[in-house]
Amino acid sequence: MDTFTITIIMILVIGAIVFFIARLYKNTFGNKKPQLSYNERVFLQANLDLELDKDDLSDRHIRAGGREKKKDFKGAIEDINVILQHDSNNSGLIFKRGLNKFKVSDFKGAIADFSEVLKSDPTDKYSFYYKGIANLRLSNFRNAINDFTSAVTMGISEKELYFHRGLAEMEVDKYNEAIDDFNIYLAEHPNALEAFFNRGIAYNKNGNPKFALQDFNKAIDLNPNHERAYFERAFAKKNLNDTVGYSNDLKTSYNKGYLHAYHFLKET
Repeated sequence: MDTFTITIIMILVIGAIVFFIARLYKNTFGNKKPQLSYNERVFLQANLDLELDKDDLSDRHIRAGGREKKKDFKGAIEDINVILQHDSNNSGLIFKRGLNKFKVSDFKGAIADFSEVLKSDPTDKYSFYYKGIANLRLSNFRNAINDFTSAVTMGISEKELYFHRGLAEMEVDKYNEAIDDFNIYLAEHPNALEAFFNRGIAYNKNGNPKFALQDFNKAIDLNPNHERAYFERAFAKKNLNDTVGYSNDLKTSYNKGYLHAYHFLKET
């Protein structure tokens, strides 16, 4: 058998092997459809059922929950609105709608829903909690403080509340109260950068630059690129008569991107 014939046979054999492997791969992997979880199948079925009967409240409940899990919060609100047309006093659904409104930054709508829940259950600590955060986002600081305090009175255990209340208290110059709240939060979250940073500001505003300096140092240890921490630390150093440190921190803050520091640099 000559060389040419052998070459042709080898090409045909290799081609057949490649074809066989390709078919085997396709049959093994190529035709596989992704497996849906039970919840996904239920969600899809609810969607199909609602195409046939839009008044099926059971399917509305299922789809609202599925949309929420998929982060389609506006879709979840739409379904909950339909259900509430038939069950207007369902405080659990009103609360859930409030949470979904909160997640799409409709803070006024969220506050309205949480307030509605509190009419039927004045002890609902989570309605107070989320209403407080919504008020904080809307700069309604005193309302936020009142809501957070009510949540504490009702026995809420989430320490994040104290951080949020501390932020609100700083905005109305209640620095002692803010420091107390940041202390509670930091006892459970010892590496919470923003709590150290904000407590440092509160200490400095309250006439305790030495403690402020310690907090800003900790914040910078946690994030050496926190340009505002350098800026605020500059004023703690200024209050401690460290003019060189004041100037250096302003320069560092500006060099790291905090342009507001430039106005103070010009005066040094």
